[in-house]
Amino acid sequence: MTRARQIGTIIVTIVILVLIGYVLYTNFKPEPLPEYNVTEIKLGDIQSTYETTGTVVSDNTEAYTAITGVKVTAVNVKVGDSVKAGDVLAQFDVSTLNSQLKEYKTAYDKALKAYNDSVSATNTAKQNKANAAAQMNTVNAEIDRLEKEIKAAEDAKSQTTPDTPEYSQEQLDALIQKLKDSGFSKEEIDKIIESLKNSSGGITKEDIESAIANATATKKLELAQKQSQKQMLEAQLSLYEAQSDETASSIYKNVMEQKKADYESYKALVDSMKNGWVASSDGLVTEVNLVAGQAFTPKASKSTTTDLSSIMKYVSGNNDMTSVLSDIIGSVTDSNASSGTGITLENTNEFVAEFSVGKYDILSIKVGQRVKVSSLGSDYEGEVIYVSATASESSSLDISTIASTFTGGSSSLSNGALVRVKIKNPDEKIIIGFDVDIKIDTEKIENVMVLPIDAVVTEDSTNFVYVVDENNKVSKREITVGRFSDDNYELLTGVEQGERVVDNPKTSMAEGDKIAIKK
Repeated sequence: MTRARQIGTIIVTIVILVLIGYVLYTNFKPEPLPEYNVTEIKLGDIQSTYETTGTVVSDNTEAYTAITGVKVTAVNVKVGDSVKAGDVLAQFDVSTLNSQLKEYKTAYDKALKAYNDSVSATNTAKQNKANAAAQMNTVNAEIDRLEKEIKAAEDAKSQTTPDTPEYSQEQLDALIQKLKDSGFSKEEIDKIIESLKNSSGGITKEDIESAIANATATKKLELAQKQSQKQMLEAQLSLYEAQSDETASSIYKNVMEQKKADYESYKALVDSMKNGWVASSDGLVTEVNLVAGQAFTPKASKSTTTDLSSIMKYVSGNNDMTSVLSDIIGSVTDSNASSGTGITLENTNEFVAEFSVGKYDILSIKVGQRVKVSSLGSDYEGEVIYVSATASESSSLDISTIASTFTGGSSSLSNGALVRVKIKNPDEKIIIGFDVDIKIDTEKIENVMVLPIDAVVTEDSTNFVYVVDENNKVSKREITVGRFSDDNYELLTGVEQGERVVDNPKTSMAEGDKIAIKK
């Protein structure tokens, strides 16, 4: 074989061996380990936040109310106009309202008089009741005394023994003492003794029984008189009890207060229109329901007088009260007794964002908390100015309620409490009726174990992490977490401080897998 052929054979052999080696390497080379970032569990802080969206509204919406039928003499604005504080919005001729205002004043005066008369009558009845009760106590005491004396006298009469033809002085003295012990007065005993002295012959048992019987008859007559007086007092007490009941006064007071409020409210409306409507602050006109030269007719009207029909039903069985109240209520006629919104002005210098918060987050929202408000790419400072104490129906879903599922909580979409956030230094990107993003820093906890949110795997409402040992093998651990921030959970149990966990583990990761750690 020539040298050239030898060299060629060697080259071919080397190529064949390289190809065989490449094929073998390709088929049998080890799979590279998956690379992950890992986080060492350390102590840190958790700044909890609440994120949601809110609707922008004016912090001061002023609705100017006009009375039905008032003549509009001038309207100086239209919807969309911007006005300054002090600008005159509209003017009226209120002369047609004077008669109606007088009717409101008449109704109030009648209600006030009815209330004062009722209070006076009630106070008089209470005093009469107290006097009658005092007399009743005295009469009851006298009846009790007389009944006891009569019983004692009858007992003494039945005990006039021994049965002898005549009483000795010693026996007579004993009888006198018994009568004293029975409650007989000295005058009554003296009368009995005097009547006995007038008897012919000696004092016999029959004489004594007759004298005691005569004295007892007087007491019985007095007792009958006292019992009759007691019956009269009982009748008087029943009458005064009914008259001193404050229910009627309470009803009259309620009517009087309502009629006072009706009169003062109506007068305030008349006065405001008499002077013309003036803007109390800078703002944007969002509603105008007035036409110059025409009588005002509201789109939606409300009564300017209180509906007292329920009170009338309550007193329907009392003819006197029904008559008085009917006269009071009838003092205001139905004509022009209604009002409606003439102009609505939104204050454009002060805006708030409103949203509802669920029961799992309401306790973390406090008045005074700082807020970040975002709208159309701009951020604004804000402050929580109102948290409702009652819940209303809501169907909002926010980030915090979604995140609560990771901590074992559940989101309730059935109701929520209203929260209002004041937006500081608003500009043209804060628009009434538009949504804005809300982020509230709620609670901050310090020096707790911190776990990245993306390290947590949730299966069937149970949270797990993959812990990496010194040989870079992973083990699956169940954990419990507490409060959370945008990036981290508070780690309660399952992993110790200093251990490492896998960030963003793949779903294919399994117990005992070995990983490569990214540098």
